[in-house]
Amino acid sequence: MAKNERQKRLVYGLLILLALIAPLFITGDYPRHIMVMCGIWVISSMGLNLILGYVGQLNLAHGTFFGIGAYSTALLVQGLGLSFWLALPLGCLITAILGFLTGLPTLRTRGHYFPITTMCLGICIYYVIARWDELTGGARGLFGIPRPKPIPLPFVGEVSFDTTLACYYLVLFFVFLTMLAIFRFARSLVGKRLAAIRGNENLAQSVGINTMQDKVVFLSISTLIAGLAGGLYAAYMGSLMAEQAHFLGSFEMLLNVMIGGVGTMAGPIIGGILLPILTEAFHFLGGLRLVVYGALLILIMGFLPQGIAGGLRSVALHYGQRRDGK
Repeated sequence: MAKNERQKRLVYGLLILLALIAPLFITGDYPRHIMVMCGIWVISSMGLNLILGYVGQLNLAHGTFFGIGAYSTALLVQGLGLSFWLALPLGCLITAILGFLTGLPTLRTRGHYFPITTMCLGICIYYVIARWDELTGGARGLFGIPRPKPIPLPFVGEVSFDTTLACYYLVLFFVFLTMLAIFRFARSLVGKRLAAIRGNENLAQSVGINTMQDKVVFLSISTLIAGLAGGLYAAYMGSLMAEQAHFLGSFEMLLNVMIGGVGTMAGPIIGGILLPILTEAFHFLGGLRLVVYGALLILIMGFLPQGIAGGLRSVALHYGQRRDGK
């Protein structure tokens, strides 16, 4: 195993350990609530990074698919009485199917037309959710969504999800699961095909890659991950408003990815943790905090065009080259 690979695995191992023991040092329901929300935004940002960073397509309806996953899971639990553990995968499947159907016409467009088309789609879906009172509750939203049922464990009893701490570990499990799936994908032959599509789609087609098929499949997977984050959000918060499906949520997730680093494993994680914390820190500014976000994005794009993760990687490479040269 290469030295750089060992160092990378060591860093990831330490970060995983830190995430597992963080609640021992961060106490109180509110700080732990922020940790849960960070985990949910990390999952949704990883889904956006999959289609943007690896396929090179910007889906401006990603926030809307987050809302579709949230509403699907909530309605399956509340309306049909299904268990959360069945409703969550079904909600993800519904979101992925809608993502697949969305991709068939929209991914035939090129350049800036795809993000514009998805943004228009997001606006349409948002207004359907906001006006369909009989199904989604419309502007009133949905309330009283139950938490996941306890999981029975032999010789231990059962694991309940009534506390914020338990919900943190539930979300953290899905963060690790999503990370592992994307990591394996990035190292696979499919990941190399998508890198070719992102680099030059016409050239990829000329060597026999079915670019349309790959883009539609991975848009579906990206929306499935967004639906997963939305389902976890619905179960944790216990209520939903139509704003959770607003297309503007896509821009917040896009900020997470761009500030953290597009096309990197660590980028969505860094952005998904940093932005919610900054949101709370600058909450007293009200709407002016968007000005702070804009200034932060300009600074990062100016001095760290590859995001924080890309900047840290460049520093590590530069340090390693200097050390090897001594």
